[in-house]
Amino acid sequence: MARIRAILRRIGGGDSPNKQVLHYADLTVDLDEYIVTVAGEPVALTKKEIEILWTLATNQHKVFSRDNLLNSLWGYDYFGDNRTVDTHIKRLRAKLDTVPHAPWQIKTIWGVGYKFDADPDEKE
Repeated sequence: MARIRAILRRIGGGDSPNKQVLHYADLTVDLDEYIVTVAGEPVALTKKEIEILWTLATNQHKVFSRDNLLNSLWGYDYFGDNRTVDTHIKRLRAKLDTVPHAPWQIKTIWGVGYKFDADPDEKE
């Protein structure tokens, strides 16, 4: 069995020990395969939408400004408007909300940015 695992590792088969998969309540984000499921239902997202969701959900207690997200996901050499982040967040929310899910959301922190809110009913 060890020999088979070693061969699979050499040819790139089998499960990667460093697989980037996030499970939160009924949300699953597989960054290796760029697949998102909500309550077991696949949700068709673009590469950037998945990267935004991954960034926010893996840093639940951190608020990201538009510029933080723009620089980390688009790169420092991106010359577009930072409002592109707002557009991507809007589309991401709309796609995720097509499937009923546990009470988590991408929350707007006015004047600051966005964060993944695990308990949206809780008052800040």
